[in-house]
Amino acid sequence: MKNWLINQSLDYPRRTVFISLILTLVLGSGLRFFKVEDDMMKLLPQNMESRKTWDKVKEEFGNTEMIFIAFGKTGESIYNPTTLTSLWDFTAALEAIPDVEEVISMASMNRMDSEDGFLEINELLPNRVLNVNQLEEIKIYLDNHPNVKNRVIGQHGDFLNVIVRPLDGASNDILAEKLLAEADTYLDGYETHFGGAPYLTGVISELIRNDVMMLVRTGMVVMVLILLLNLRSVPAVGMVLSVIFLSLFAMTGSMGWIRGLTGSDKFLFTLMNTSMPIILLTIANSDGVHVLAKFFKKFRQTGNKREAVRQTMDALMLPIFLTSLTTAIAFLSLIFAPIEVMTGYGVSIAIGITWAWILSSLMLPSLIMMKSWNISSRALTSSSILERFANTIGKIVLQYPRKVLMTGLTIVFVGLAGIFWLNVEVNIQSFFKKGTEIRESLEFLDREMLGTMDMQFYM
Repeated sequence: MKNWLINQSLDYPRRTVFISLILTLVLGSGLRFFKVEDDMMKLLPQNMESRKTWDKVKEEFGNTEMIFIAFGKTGESIYNPTTLTSLWDFTAALEAIPDVEEVISMASMNRMDSEDGFLEINELLPNRVLNVNQLEEIKIYLDNHPNVKNRVIGQHGDFLNVIVRPLDGASNDILAEKLLAEADTYLDGYETHFGGAPYLTGVISELIRNDVMMLVRTGMVVMVLILLLNLRSVPAVGMVLSVIFLSLFAMTGSMGWIRGLTGSDKFLFTLMNTSMPIILLTIANSDGVHVLAKFFKKFRQTGNKREAVRQTMDALMLPIFLTSLTTAIAFLSLIFAPIEVMTGYGVSIAIGITWAWILSSLMLPSLIMMKSWNISSRALTSSSILERFANTIGKIVLQYPRKVLMTGLTIVFVGLAGIFWLNVEVNIQSFFKKGTEIRESLEFLDREMLGTMDMQFYM
């Protein structure tokens, strides 16, 4: 079987490359079903008691999650006509958004007063533009009702809080964009802070895309530089990159296909899936580099391209297969993880790893056969600096096996000691780096306002 596969690349390289590309295109076409999911609740198991309770609450009461928007000027009292006029206009603009079910702010709240034994209910802000007497009355009322005041005014009286309840089923990413647009229009000149689960899930999808692209770009730049240093051949680097990109295309496409065919939410691309591309990039790169580096070495020894490819694949096909198989099985074990999206994570990466092995074993040697190599080039006449470094390490291992073993074990045991310093963090703020706009807004809302997370009971 191995010899037959090798001969496909040696005798029919163009056909092998063509079939590999067609199959990759078919697998990657599942991208049309690929979906980035921003709902954090999709990360929780459906049989989890708190998840069941949450679903019951939403089914009976609709959406109970809130978006919190704080705005103001540090050190400047909110009890002035300009600020409250901005609040009035901003509240009206938010209420006009179709995806908004309710807006809670000073501009939408009522006040209850006892007058001659009767209960009078009036608007807290009677007009868009308020005079000095009205401002003083509002301040006195809120000071006498601290529970009401704490909902809509910050601890230091310089920030207002606007609470938005989205419609059940509203698209959080679209709603977040609309809220930001309205804030830019009506709150220009104020310091603004956004928080709340719906808002975070609305912006996370864009953050996921940005993070994935940043990781892939950074990984590609570093990898290309190392490949050029090692292989010293642009065509060879291009061949390795082709294996990587086609494997990534197949992995994301397979994720889309499985989701499209089964409708399972396990194959949604969530915040927890952002590491998938960089992991597969590393594995696919490893497969390709092994083949190219071994081919260059064999070509220097034999001077015959066909024989060099044969010897390379004869030596590497089984090791790469076993490495890919064990790695894929390790990721497939994630199907037993309690977090459902980890099933899609494991299965999709396993498919990507398998496809990287297929491309490295069939398409890559075919590309090598189709390329006319210059036997006098530096890549083929001399070892690279990384290859010489690896040879030096190999000699050290052969000369001092006990010392190398003891050094390795020492490093392992020192690393194991770090287990006691591991910390499990569930605060959503920790998802974002310190100093970022989202992290600072969440910390501000927790510090100055009522916070952004709530606890709900179903009785």
